[in-house]
Amino acid sequence: MASNKWLQSKILSFYVVLLLVSVIGFFICYQYSYSTLTIFPEKNSPYKWSLTSWNDEYSVISHENNSSSLIANFKLSKKSQWFGAGIAINFDQNVGRVVDFSEFTKARVLLKCSPSNTLYFGLSMEDEKVTEKGIPLTYRNAGAHINCDSEWSEVEINLDSLEVQVWWLHRFGFKASEKAYDLRKVIRIYLEAAYESPVDIESNLYVSGISFVGRKEGILLNFTLVMLAIWVLSGAWIIRSQLKPKPLEQEISPQLQYEPLDFNPARERDKQAIFEYIAKNFANPEIDIESVTKAAGVSRTKVNDILKAEYGTTFTNHINKLRLVEASRLLAEKPDAHITEIAYLVGFKNISYFNKLFKEQFGSTPKEVRGKAAKEN
Repeated sequence: MASNKWLQSKILSFYVVLLLVSVIGFFICYQYSYSTLTIFPEKNSPYKWSLTSWNDEYSVISHENNSSSLIANFKLSKKSQWFGAGIAINFDQNVGRVVDFSEFTKARVLLKCSPSNTLYFGLSMEDEKVTEKGIPLTYRNAGAHINCDSEWSEVEINLDSLEVQVWWLHRFGFKASEKAYDLRKVIRIYLEAAYESPVDIESNLYVSGISFVGRKEGILLNFTLVMLAIWVLSGAWIIRSQLKPKPLEQEISPQLQYEPLDFNPARERDKQAIFEYIAKNFANPEIDIESVTKAAGVSRTKVNDILKAEYGTTFTNHINKLRLVEASRLLAEKPDAHITEIAYLVGFKNISYFNKLFKEQFGSTPKEVRGKAAKEN
């Protein structure tokens, strides 16, 4: 009896110590699991990079990189159909031309603007299907709008909720739902003017810090697994020392039968051919289901079946929706173009039919959408 009490006392002491080690160790690992990567100031960055700027044909911009700030001076013009002026930190001097940001969850930018401004913060990533070296248009860009005040302030951007622009997806034949981006393949970081940016006045941007923060989940995970293993093994040892093992009462069950996955490569090829043809030709007013079947080498039934399975719609409705989305983009980006011209550009032959479908799709007429875009700009 005395020996049992002595053993129970030792076991209790062991578990008290183990509990303290678990709590203290978890706290320490939690603190050290945070990681920070500094991109600017450049002296604190582990990567080599270069600073560049760009502008459209009517806007102007100049940039400077000194030891304390990135500076951009720009002036946007009302003549521009789209406001293109920005600066970029390019990682093309590194091995592989890309940087892995996948372990980070937030980006932090310390900046100020004169006058106050709204900017677009973005990451350009390599897309294996379309990216070409040195051609930014082919980069998969994901970003978010940020406020830039007249006083220094730090802006935090959630890297898990960046947006890939729909017009870029349509331009390169992707579905609107294919908005995923790969933070392991970042080519550049950029800041550019937005539609809310002031025009026809001198604007200045100052950036004194760019960093990325995240959590190294592996540290916590490994510590948790080690402690869990210790708890389980110690518990098993105690049970084994106190109880005799019971005989097995059941036989080992037979091996589960292997059941192969159902995968149809022919259907995937047909689907890819159909979507590629539609993405490239939806604005052609002569496109019909016959031209799709001829180009893709499939039957009318298969075209309808695939569109129904992927989008839950018919061929005609799918084409109209693509045209309407493109029309809404052009209404905002080409304020001088006539609505009838835009309707023809996206493939509609009848302006009344275009106006009717546009109203049904977006709840507003093309004229109302253009007016709203003009007020926002």
